[in-house]
Amino acid sequence: MKLKKLLTLDFIQEFESLLETNFEKKLFVASLRNYAAHGNPLRFHNFAFSMRELVLHVIQRKAPPQKVKNAAWYVRESDNHEVTRRQQLKYCAQSNLSDAYLGKEVIDHLNECIKEFLSEFHFFNKYTHITEKYFDVSSEKFFLGVRDIIRMSRDSLNGLQDLERLVIECLEKKVNNAVVSTAVSAIPESLSQLANHVHIEYTQVEEIACLGIDDEFIHIEASGEVHVTQEYGPKHDLCEINESYPFILCMKSRVSDPEKFVILSEELDVDTSSWYE
Repeated sequence: MKLKKLLTLDFIQEFESLLETNFEKKLFVASLRNYAAHGNPLRFHNFAFSMRELVLHVIQRKAPPQKVKNAAWYVRESDNHEVTRRQQLKYCAQSNLSDAYLGKEVIDHLNECIKEFLSEFHFFNKYTHITEKYFDVSSEKFFLGVRDIIRMSRDSLNGLQDLERLVIECLEKKVNNAVVSTAVSAIPESLSQLANHVHIEYTQVEEIACLGIDDEFIHIEASGEVHVTQEYGPKHDLCEINESYPFILCMKSRVSDPEKFVILSEELDVDTSSWYE
């Protein structure tokens, strides 16, 4: 199958959508060129090797060895390598968050997931090693092999996201109280424009989402509703209206102190557009 046709296939496009950088996308196309090199008996092995290197490049981008070595949890565990692949996967998941903060149960679960990831990733070797089995087979078997390798590559990239999600779900639960407290204390100036006097009755946080963890910060977005009483007119003829407005609040905390948040914007981003409709 020619490269132009390969690039139109659904499973090819689905995998390409998981790639983030221009180099990764170019490397993927170059890998497909290996497969499309008809007449070269090594085309399948070259394709498999290139795809394995593509996945490893993504891991390298997400977990540069120097950042892994600087992580709070890092301890050298190999005589041959300063940073092991297992440690890179650990960094992909928890970045610079300490093991102590996440707790033994989460770390044990994460270690099991990393072990499973590495076991599945080793299956790449049976395709990258040059063997008689894949040296001269039919085009149909070649294509089935390509689908298998793309599936393995896709599962690997999705597996990285699953590792990160495991830690993020734990983190969102742990910082819940701190996020709510920070959101409640953020008084929105924009509400004062709605009436003579605006009293904030309470702020309700409905969703907390961790947008990412890097080597320095945890990035959190909180959303919900702020409930207010709007007062109009003089005291002897006061009119009160109870309203609620959706809000979004972005904040961050240092990985060394995960529950001490700093608000990134000066106040709650409250959507009061419904009042003017």
